[in-house]
Amino acid sequence: MSWEYSRRVKYYETDRMGVVHHSNYLRILEDARMEWFRDNVMSYCELEHNGIIIPAISATGRFLSFLRFDDNFKVIVDFKEFSGVKMTFHYQVINTDTDKLCYEGETSHFFASEDNGDYKPYFAMRKKFPDLYNRVKQLSEN
Repeated sequence: MSWEYSRRVKYYETDRMGVVHHSNYLRILEDARMEWFRDNVMSYCELEHNGIIIPAISATGRFLSFLRFDDNFKVIVDFKEFSGVKMTFHYQVINTDTDKLCYEGETSHFFASEDNGDYKPYFAMRKKFPDLYNRVKQLSEN
């Protein structure tokens, strides 16, 4: 399932050379993923209100070109897989002014639940939150 997030590069995201600092690409991916959740599942605020968080397990990426201050860009988010606990997203960051692919990345996450102040992998999600489980499962199958 592909989904798009668009905006402009902010000045604070750039380094002294005027390009987006490498560390900000993970933030851009997170922004896109949070908006993907809001549009397709529920807001991250609602998830946290229910005692659910989604920690990252891994993040990888390749830098292919540069984004600069005030460039328009989009992030194509592809929801690749959901195992019932773990999910994986693939991203393409594209400069929409030039159509250049600037960055490709992938992140993996798992659902966790709070248990007496401690967060643990949430293996009973299907039982405790069947609507959430079914919605995410359905999205992974599209």
